[in-house]
Amino acid sequence: MILDHRLILLATPRQIGVLDWRPGHMHWLGEYPADAKGLAAFRAIVAKHARRPVLLVADTVDEDFRSELLPHVQGRARDELLARKLRQVFRNTRFTGAWRQGREPAGRRDDRYLLAALPDADWLTPWLGVLQAERAPLAGVTPLALAYQHLLEKLRQPATHTLLACRLNNSLRLSYYHNGLLRFSRLIGGETPTQVPGNAADEIAKTQLYLTGQRILPHEARLHVLLLDPTGQLDTVHAVLDADPAFSTRLVDMPSLARALRIPDDFLAAKPEVAPLAAIAGATPELNLAPPGLLQRHVEFRWRRGLHTAAGLVAALGAGLTAAYWLRAQQLDEQAAEVTREYQQYDASERAIAQTFPTQAVPPEQLVEAVTLARRLDGARTDVAALLATVGRSLLAAPDITLVNLAWNDESPVPTGEVRISLDAALDRFDGNYRVAMQRIEEFMHVLQAAPGVQAVRLQSSPVSTDAGSTLSGKTLDAGTAEAPAARFSVSLLFRGGRP
Repeated sequence: MILDHRLILLATPRQIGVLDWRPGHMHWLGEYPADAKGLAAFRAIVAKHARRPVLLVADTVDEDFRSELLPHVQGRARDELLARKLRQVFRNTRFTGAWRQGREPAGRRDDRYLLAALPDADWLTPWLGVLQAERAPLAGVTPLALAYQHLLEKLRQPATHTLLACRLNNSLRLSYYHNGLLRFSRLIGGETPTQVPGNAADEIAKTQLYLTGQRILPHEARLHVLLLDPTGQLDTVHAVLDADPAFSTRLVDMPSLARALRIPDDFLAAKPEVAPLAAIAGATPELNLAPPGLLQRHVEFRWRRGLHTAAGLVAALGAGLTAAYWLRAQQLDEQAAEVTREYQQYDASERAIAQTFPTQAVPPEQLVEAVTLARRLDGARTDVAALLATVGRSLLAAPDITLVNLAWNDESPVPTGEVRISLDAALDRFDGNYRVAMQRIEEFMHVLQAAPGVQAVRLQSSPVSTDAGSTLSGKTLDAGTAEAPAARFSVSLLFRGGRP
């Protein structure tokens, strides 16, 4: 609706008027007579606005309206039914149309249609030829009575049975509306002296009788007559009709009409024919009399506009997303810059604090190594007293063994609290019996193994070599020898006795 911009044409057999309309703005482009000069001027106007859709409103005496009840069908069946009914009613008339106005409340609930036609529309051919030649998208051809229906909506006329009497271009048009929907319309030409109040009232009374006779208007219904005449010639008809109880009347003045249509008073006073055109300008006509061939360019125009609108929406969505991502990127950049500033502030504070520290004579790396070594030494200290007590208790259990040497090694790369002990000893009172000596040594090793904290006791050396590849050497004792040589041996064991 906001992007809508169209030309509204008011066509009569004598002339055509052009209104340039868009929401909130309208401009009257002039009236052009049905002659060569007028067609040329009209062609220039259409060529200037060739890309705008065109709605043609026909105001002619040669029009026909029929009310019909048809079975309720939909889709293609409805189209075929309406086409067949229009050919049956209006024969070969080119400009015909059907408008579904509702359904009957009871019975089969048939559809109620208004069929309309322009039986003699040859006078439209020159104007339509200009539109076709300039490739103007024709949106439709609709009768002026339908434009007046939209005018009634603007006036908010609540009456059930309304007869609009409008004097325009020296002609009187009488249109009947039931619940706001067009049912019948007739135009009385300018050669009839309708300017006389009595004659206008007679035409209104005749129209009422016709509607009643055709069963369009119920007999008991009271007809509300709405008088619209910019020239003021129908003002006295108001009093004449009010005297008849079958009528109720209302006279619509130009200021009230201008306010309802939201157009300037002076513009409406200068061009009264603008009123119905302004009323229907922004709407889609319900009753379109144009054949499908004339509407092809408007169909193409709608497709193009739909594609352009979709492309515009996609572009707007893309621009919106781009803007959103750009704003998000800006926020992230600002956050990153803020984090960088905070880091720089913290780094500067750290450097300032570090400058206040005393000067170190030893590099930090050596301090780290010293601390690590101290922790290792502290974690792997050997309990010497426990070690000596364990060895001492084992020697007390074997009084015939003399300790010669005791040594240990705790230089382990990982602080485990374990030390390797090497123990050298000799057998006392050795009489040369090596079998007995080995038994005494094994008993001593068992004593060591049973001591607390002692693990992995192994014999390193013994008085007798048990290696199969060794050479047997030595001497036996003489009978006169006073003392046998000492039997020496070495034992290795693992002692776990570290303290935290």
